[in-house]
Amino acid sequence: MKIVLIQPPRTKGAIFVKLHKTVSEEAGIYPTLGLLYVATYISTRTKHKIKIIDCASEKYDYTRLREVILSEKPDIVGIYFCTEYLYDSLKTARLVKDIDRKIITVAGGPHLFIYPKETIAEPDIDYCVYGEGEVAFDELVNSIDKDEPPEKIPGIISKKNTNKRHELQRIQDINLLPFPDRRLLSFNKYKSFITYSNPITTIVTSRGCAFNCYYCNSIERGQKVRFLNPQKVVEEIEDIVKLGLRDILFFDENFFFNTKRIEGICDEIISRRIKIRWHCRSRADMNLEKSFLKKIGDAGCRMIQFGIESGTQRIQNYINKKLNIEEVKKTIRDVKDAGIMTYGNFMIGLPTETEDEMKHTLKFAVELNLDYASISTFNPLPDSMFYKMALNDGTIGSDYWYEYVKNPSRNVKYYWWPPHNKEVIDRLNFDGFKKFYYRPLYLLKAIFRKQSISQKIWQLKSAFKVIINAPSHK
Repeated sequence: MKIVLIQPPRTKGAIFVKLHKTVSEEAGIYPTLGLLYVATYISTRTKHKIKIIDCASEKYDYTRLREVILSEKPDIVGIYFCTEYLYDSLKTARLVKDIDRKIITVAGGPHLFIYPKETIAEPDIDYCVYGEGEVAFDELVNSIDKDEPPEKIPGIISKKNTNKRHELQRIQDINLLPFPDRRLLSFNKYKSFITYSNPITTIVTSRGCAFNCYYCNSIERGQKVRFLNPQKVVEEIEDIVKLGLRDILFFDENFFFNTKRIEGICDEIISRRIKIRWHCRSRADMNLEKSFLKKIGDAGCRMIQFGIESGTQRIQNYINKKLNIEEVKKTIRDVKDAGIMTYGNFMIGLPTETEDEMKHTLKFAVELNLDYASISTFNPLPDSMFYKMALNDGTIGSDYWYEYVKNPSRNVKYYWWPPHNKEVIDRLNFDGFKKFYYRPLYLLKAIFRKQSISQKIWQLKSAFKVIINAPSHK
C-alpha cells in the first residue's frame, strides 16, 4: 500500500495576535517528529511505501499539495491535527477526498486527545488515532491491507465505534521504537532562530511530564515519564551527525527530570568524541549542581530554556507551577556562570494576575539577564485546568473552543482571560518585548555572541519585522 503522512499548511490559526504571529513566524521551522516516528515505525516493519509531506519546510500551499497528492496516488493519508490549526487540517482532509473519495483519511495528533468524537464526525475523516500513533496506526494500515475490520484495534476510532470507551494509547517502553529516520524528510531545510547555525534538528529522549501546571493542556501533563536509555539516545545523535547536522534541540518536556540519565548521555557523547551543540528545556528548580553543569557543557550544551512563566511567587503557586523565585534566580546565575546560555518563557494575563504583577514579571525577565526571552499572552487552552474551572464557575460564559471546533472558519474572538483588558495586555506584552530586546547592553552582547553571521543577519531582520508589525497604542 502507498501511505502519505501530511503536516498541513498553516494558513488560518484559531487565534490571531499580530505580535505573536510575527514572532512565531520568525522562530524557525522544526521537524514534524510525531509523523516521523510513525513513518519510521511503518517503514521498518512493513513493505508499505510511505512518504511525509511537511508543507512548512517545503513551503507548499494547497495548490502544490494537491499536485503532490495526485502524483503520489496514495491509498491512505494520515493528517496531523492540532486544535490551533484545525481549519487547515480539515481543509487538507477535504482536499484529499476531493481528489479521490476512495483514499482513506486518518486523523492523528493532540487535537484528538480533546475532541475525538467531534473529529470522527467530520465527513472527510475515516479513522482517528487516539494517543501515540506508532503501534495503532501500524495495526490500522495492516487491517486495511488485509480487508479486516479495524474497530477492535486499541486507539482506533471509526464511525462504527464512536460510542466505545477508547483508551488513550501510550507506549510504555519507548526503547522498543526505532529512532526517527530523518532521511524521510528534507532534513536540511529545518532552522531555528536561537541556535548557533542552521540547519538544525530536534530530538525527544523521553515522553511524559510529571507536573500539572493549570495553564497547560498537553497530552503529556501529569504522566509517568518514560525514558530512552542513554545508549539509544547517543546512537540517534550519531545518526544525526552522519547527516551533517551539528545543532540539536532536545524537545523533552523536562530534559533534566532525571539528571543521572543525562549524565549517562553526556558521558557517552564525551567518550565517543561527538562534536555537537545542543539546547534543551527544563524547569528552573532542578537543582543543577556546578559539576553537572560542567559535564553538560563539556558534552556540547549551549543553551537551556526554562519555563519560568511568572516573576511573582503568588502567581507561581496559583498556576500550580510552584517555582521558588529565589531558586529561579540562583539556577539562572549558576547556568550563566557555567558558560551556558539561558532562555526564559514568560506569560502575562494569567488568572487573578494584577497589572502590577504583570509588570513585575516583565521586570523580572530583564533582571535575570537572560540571553533570550519569550513573552506571551495567556489564553485559556481547551481541556486545561484553568479553562475547565472558568467554565464551571461562569468566568467564561460559553465553551468557545468547542464552538470553534464546530466552526473553525472563524477565529476565537475572546482569547484572553475575561476579567483582563485586552488593550492593556497587548500594550504590556509589546512593551516587555521592547524592554528586554532593545536594551543597548543587550544589543551589544548579541553582536558579540558566538553565532554564525547568517544567524545574526536573520535576527537583525526579524527585529525590524517585529517593530513594523508592532501593535499601535495611542
